[in-house]
Amino acid sequence: MRHLATLFLTMTPLFINSAAWAEQRWIQGIGYIEPVSEVRRLSFKHPGILSEYKIGLGQTVVAGEVLATQQNKEEQTAVAVAESKVLAAKADLEKVLAGVNPYEIEAKKNAQHVATLDAEYARRKLDRIEQLRSNKFASEDDRDLAETNAKLKQADSRRLTAESRFLTHFVRDVDKQLALAQVAVAEAQLQSAKQRLAETYLVAPIDGTVLETILRVGESTFSVGSPEPAVLLGDMTKLRVRAEIDENFALALKDGQKAIIFGRGLGDKEITAHVSLVKKIMGEKTVFAKTATERKDIDIIQVFVEPDVPFMTPIGLQVNVKIAIQ
Repeated sequence: MRHLATLFLTMTPLFINSAAWAEQRWIQGIGYIEPVSEVRRLSFKHPGILSEYKIGLGQTVVAGEVLATQQNKEEQTAVAVAESKVLAAKADLEKVLAGVNPYEIEAKKNAQHVATLDAEYARRKLDRIEQLRSNKFASEDDRDLAETNAKLKQADSRRLTAESRFLTHFVRDVDKQLALAQVAVAEAQLQSAKQRLAETYLVAPIDGTVLETILRVGESTFSVGSPEPAVLLGDMTKLRVRAEIDENFALALKDGQKAIIFGRGLGDKEITAHVSLVKKIMGEKTVFAKTATERKDIDIIQVFVEPDVPFMTPIGLQVNVKIAIQ
């Protein structure tokens, strides 16, 4: 496309050599206006139905502001259920850590003490029966009965001692670890449910202006398994031109070169600018002037041209650029 990517000679007061008038070489290309932030095509992370927009076209928003929501009653219910599970798990943990009622432990220890005294009394009684039997004042049956009673009392004392020890050490480390693990699992499930609910809200990643709302309320936010953009967002406070230059002049382009933005959409305006970035990769032509002589099979290199002074135009406006080269 010779009239869009042509090397030509001109003289202009803007680029006069300090020593003398000199020829300034220019290369020309075509591009379109975009925010420096680029246009963000925002979509929901998961399939769902668009519930409502929280913003309107042309509205300025700040990063973190909710732009739109999906229908999310199921997600809200899931959060409520997860919160209940956390409360239940924490209650179980408190119960485990609390162990046995201290009054029950005290009663068991008192019973143990009484049983110990009974066992001691039964042992002394057996000793007396043994002495009486050796002196022929007690029968063998009396001695067997006293011995059996002493053994029963001693066994009962050991049983109550073991029960007291069990109640005193009722909370085992394994029980604590299990209860703590159940709390951790419940809290993780709650966090997951909250995250899933949060993902039903479309949030602005940057400060910017709402350029377009694409979907209608009630429509699916996914199409054929892929997310559908719901909002177009861009920072209109700083604009630039994404221009395409013929591959023949790729080596002549450098960051910082002076440029001029002009075109039919700008009327008689010529805006001084500079090249802020030359991309490091070639690509196919995507912007066309729609003329009969235009070539569509050439490769191009993209450059970003930023105006030297702020200006305001619609995003996507097609413009021309001239870039000064040595």
